[in-house]
Amino acid sequence: MTAFPEWERFSMFSLLAMSLHRNVKFHAIYDDNQFCGITYYAINDNTVYLTYLAINEKLRGQGYGSKILTMLEEQFPDQQIVIDIEPVTKKAKNYKQRVSRLKFYERNGFHRTDQRLKDADGEFEALTTGEKFDRNSFIRTLHQMSFGFYQAKVEK
Repeated sequence: MTAFPEWERFSMFSLLAMSLHRNVKFHAIYDDNQFCGITYYAINDNTVYLTYLAINEKLRGQGYGSKILTMLEEQFPDQQIVIDIEPVTKKAKNYKQRVSRLKFYERNGFHRTDQRLKDADGEFEALTTGEKFDRNSFIRTLHQMSFGFYQAKVEK
C-alpha cells in the first residue's frame, strides 16, 4: 500500500479480475517465510508489462527489487520488459523520489523510450529493457490484460 500512491493503484477487485486472463500473472514474493512484495505483470508475444513491483516497506534497499527484476529478465530473455514511472520533471513535488526511481531502473538495465502512457489518472514515462521499444506489442499487452477495458494512449 505504501509503494504506490492511492491514485496509481488499481482496486484489488480489478487486479484479481484481470489476473484471470491467462497472460496476466499476480505473484506474492517470499524469501523463505518472509513476505518480500508483489509483482503483477502481463505477457504478450514480445512484451512483459510489469505493472506493479512493490517491495515490503521493511525490506526496501536490501536488493529484493533488483533480484526480482533479474528473475523476470531470466524468465523472459527474448521479450522486452516494460514499466512505467511518473515523468521526471523538476516541478514535481516528489522530484527526488522520481529521480531515485529512474536511477534504480536504469541500474537494473532499463532505459527511457520517449514514449508516454496516458490514462485517466495521468501521464507516465515508459521504460524498457528491450534494445528497441516495440510500441505495438506494448499496446496489445495493455489491451489484452484488461480485456479491452483499460483505456490508455501510448504516444511521444
